[in-house]
Amino acid sequence: MNLLKQDKTVDYYDRDAEKWSRAHGGFEEKSYWEEEMEYFRKLLPNGKIIEIGSGAGKDASALIKMGYEYTGTDASSGLIVVAQRRNPEATFINVAVHNLQFPEKLFDGFWTAATLLHIPKSNINSALMSINKIVKPGGIGFISIKEGDGGKEDVNTGRWFAYYRQQEFRKKLILNGFSVIKEQKRLGEKDTWLVYFIKKT
Repeated sequence: MNLLKQDKTVDYYDRDAEKWSRAHGGFEEKSYWEEEMEYFRKLLPNGKIIEIGSGAGKDASALIKMGYEYTGTDASSGLIVVAQRRNPEATFINVAVHNLQFPEKLFDGFWTAATLLHIPKSNINSALMSINKIVKPGGIGFISIKEGDGGKEDVNTGRWFAYYRQQEFRKKLILNGFSVIKEQKRLGEKDTWLVYFIKKT
């Protein structure tokens, strides 16, 4: 497993958690994915969910307000501190997606926004299978990643980014035990997001 790229990414977030959160709207009230959350709620009105990559805890706040029984995870201990401060009553665990130590089929759904894009392509199957194991059959998931080709390291931060074409990532989802309910694109300030609503088969 190519962990060096992921380790450099986590190191950046540990060093600059506060700075990154301020620069990326981490302390704003509304989630960037507000509309997507409403659709997610239609698919999964309630239940026990896990967020993979809780970041500054902004999506956590929104998901908790929706009434979900929430658990947040992040590979960065620095970001966990920021998220916990924002959501003092919530449960956050400092763990990477490959090492999710939860009982199998525990969660009714999962949420992972702009997180799996930091996983090198050679590791994405194991990451998706790690999520699959802890979600119930029929469980609902949300994933957003960036559109493009290949992967690259950000020269300024050391963070790794993997890019996918829509059909390319759909095949990864199907290979790892998920069916696609809905997929769409969303134009960001600099990149195009690929958005997937999925179900564990």
